[in-house]
Parts: sequence; C-alpha cells; structure tokens
Amino acid sequence: MNFTVLKSGVVAVVLTGVVLAQTTLHTTTTLVVVPTLVQTAGNALVFSLKANDFALTDDGVPQKVTLEDESTRPLSLVVLMQTGGAARGQFPSYANLSTMISTILGPAPNKVSIVNFDSRPEAASPFTSDVEQWKDAIDHPDVGNSGAAIFDGLEYAIGLLKQQPANTRRAILLISQEHDDGSQAKVKDVVRDLGETNTAVYSMTFSAEKTTLREEFKQSSHKHPPITINPAAGSFLGYVDLSVPLNAAIGAMHKNMSAEIAALSGGETSSFDNAVDLGNDLNVLNNHIRNRYILSFYPTSQTVGLHTITVRLPQHPEMQVSARRNYWLEAQP
Repeated sequence: MNFTVLKSGVVAVVLTGVVLAQTTLHTTTTLVVVPTLVQTAGNALVFSLKANDFALTDDGVPQKVTLEDESTRPLSLVVLMQTGGAARGQFPSYANLSTMISTILGPAPNKVSIVNFDSRPEAASPFTSDVEQWKDAIDHPDVGNSGAAIFDGLEYAIGLLKQQPANTRRAILLISQEHDDGSQAKVKDVVRDLGETNTAVYSMTFSAEKTTLREEFKQSSHKHPPITINPAAGSFLGYVDLSVPLNAAIGAMHKNMSAEIAALSGGETSSFDNAVDLGNDLNVLNNHIRNRYILSFYPTSQTVGLHTITVRLPQHPEMQVSARRNYWLEAQP
C-alpha cells in the first residue's frame, strides 16, 4: 500500500493499483491584514497597546488577532497622481512632492512606483527604493487631457501591487480631485480588489471646482467678452465664465468618493488647496503610516465575497480607532 497525492489537494490510498478511498484536505491560508490607527480624543497617537486590547469581528464574529511588527513587512507604495482635468491648476502644489514621498517611503526594501493619470492611467515607473530617479517627473509632470479617471487609476495601481511579494504591505497614495470623471471601472470592483489584496488607500484631494474657478481668474487672455453694464461708461473687466460657479454648485452636491474609498480600505483622507496644505497633510500621513498597529487574523468564516470588519478597544472606549472596514474573500481552489 502507498499514498499518492492527486490534484486539488486530494489524497488517495492505493492498493495494487486500485483506489480504495479519497479524502479532501481543506486548509485556510487567507491572512487578512488590518492596519489600525489609534489616537486619543486630542488626536495624540497611542503606542502602548497589546494584541489583547483589540476586539476585532468579521461579519460580527470575534476573531483571534495577532499584532505584527511593522518592520517585518516592507512597504510597496503606488503614488497615483492626477495630471488631467483640474489637476493642471494644482501643479505648483506638486513642486516638492518627490522629497515628501521619499520621506514617507523610508529606506529599502520599501519601494514605490509612480503612475500619472488623466482619462486613463499612464505607464508606471518601475518599483524602486530611490525616488530621486523620478524627481523631475514627479515634481513637474506633463499636462494631461481633460479627464480624471480615478477608479481606472486605482484598478491599474492594484494590478501593479498584485505583482509584489505576498508579505509586503500594499498602499496607494492618491493625489486627485474628489470625484471620478470618466472611468470605465466600477466602484464595486475597486472595493472588491482593494479588500482582496489588503491594499490601503491614502487620499489627498483638492476641489476641482475651486481650482478651476481660481484658474479662470488667473488667465491673462480671456475667451469671454467683457460685460457691459452701462453703455455710456463702457465695458469693465468682468471676464467670468458663469458656467464655472454653476459647476461648482453642482459639484459640491456630489459625494467625495475618493475619501470614501480611503475610509473603506483602512487608509485616511485629507484635502489641500496649495503646496503648504499638501506638505502639511503628507507630514501628518508620514507620522500616521509609521505608527499604525498592524493587526492580522485568519478568518474563521470561508464565505466567499465581501466581509465587514470592526475594530474596537473595549477597555479604552475614549480612544479613537481608524481601521479598514472590509475585505474580500475569494473562492478557495
């Protein structure tokens, strides 16, 4: 009698060439990583917690949590920069972006890839630990077209991160306007893929309407005729496109989808209007991304699809907890 391992994890007991019995082995290999930020009511970071301080549930079912050392998981980061549409008015804010990205990335083996997008994502730079290789392209990007396909860009970035080693922390730094313009990808697919790949999104957004309105007033040559109030007094410089304030009002009604995606993935979001704002936001992000607790667990449920995660601190209800809110479980082969 001998043992033969067949395909699909089936073990067969073989006697004189005849299969007597088959037993299918089931193993759970899905590890869900949950980066978690803990702050006091005054937004001070909390560093002293242990694994047993956290209560994590998966679809309401308590899970056994492990607290990992951040240094054991190198970071793979995709910087997804909008260069199309209203982003052209924010290019001055990008002036020192390479230096700030380098600070967030930290030393090797952490790696970063840069992706610009307008109506579609452009080709990515290879993953590297040396941001200086792409300094000029980051700080002074080429002007894109009129699009802002955020969801297409996120899907492209996730595809790049899927190719990175399984033990890496995966993250996307999204620098864009608040809402998508022209993507073919669906929101549900983006949410599924973020959850499936344990990818956190950190979103830095600007107001497309405000940026466009500001650019209208900065133009030296005007495509709109002067407004004449009193013919006897002549025309005055009223070169304002009335469609811009209208678009601003309509745009304000739309939900900030970039922020929602970031929250679902366990990242965070902030808004900026100029280079100083962006620099301050990235400094805060640098502090937060380095001081997150890295929780992980093997889910007890193997139900395929979207799972909801909650993370609490039962013994410290006064503290603020920010963690990813879902993950996606694929069917086991």
